[in-house]
Amino acid sequence: MYELQQEAFYKVKPLLDGGYLHPEILSIIEGNNPGWIFADQSAQPRSALVWSKGIQGFYLIGDHTNQEFINTLDDFISSSIAPRMRELSLDHFEVSGHHNNWDMESIFASRNLHQFEQMVFKLFYKPFVSSTKGLKIINLKLDEWENQELINLEFLKEHIHLFWSTKDDFLQRGYGFAAVEGLEIIGLSYSSFVTEDTHAIGIETLPHYQNKGVGTHLATLLVEDILTNSFTPYWDCSLDNKASKKLAQRLGFQQVHQYKCNSFSV
Repeated sequence: MYELQQEAFYKVKPLLDGGYLHPEILSIIEGNNPGWIFADQSAQPRSALVWSKGIQGFYLIGDHTNQEFINTLDDFISSSIAPRMRELSLDHFEVSGHHNNWDMESIFASRNLHQFEQMVFKLFYKPFVSSTKGLKIINLKLDEWENQELINLEFLKEHIHLFWSTKDDFLQRGYGFAAVEGLEIIGLSYSSFVTEDTHAIGIETLPHYQNKGVGTHLATLLVEDILTNSFTPYWDCSLDNKASKKLAQRLGFQQVHQYKCNSFSV
């Protein structure tokens, strides 16, 4: 197994043929978002394992019949990947395939797998802009938010740092908004993953301010920016996350895909 350097990530892009083009994978291959890629070969990979820093999870891409890759994968996770995960305080390995032919139960036969479903939505037209009276909105791409005396600024920085290598990378490629009440940041919406034609949406509202229209208003502003700039908004949430699913549908998103994820402790 070989770990590819970022300048070689492009070598695994052909492995996405025949599967669903998850922006969580493509954004890493295109060098827009941070992650790791491990492949069976360094020159002409047949199969690869892609890690996304943003979702802190893995994707299997390429040839699902590549037995040499499959037979070494579980041991490689234990010996090489698990220690790196623990350094990041991660104790669960989450993985899905970019197509349905990856047999996770066979590949990870020795593991106690937990399976769950993810839903994918896309939006193709601008939603009606909602309003929340008395709420101050900061455009993260335009306003000098780091220089303002804001409470809970770390909440914002942590989300940007999780999905982006640097703040400048986010400002160059992404869009985002923050909601402020008084001086406190109470909610965020931002581009989490970016490809040549798609922006995935990240959204978070502090618990005390949920179900008050804050998330809806922030998401509306974000998808309007994304569509205005000729990108497609993308929404990914777990099947049992009813609140996230409801918000996506309220904004006019349409479900386009559903896939399985598996996880096990490391």
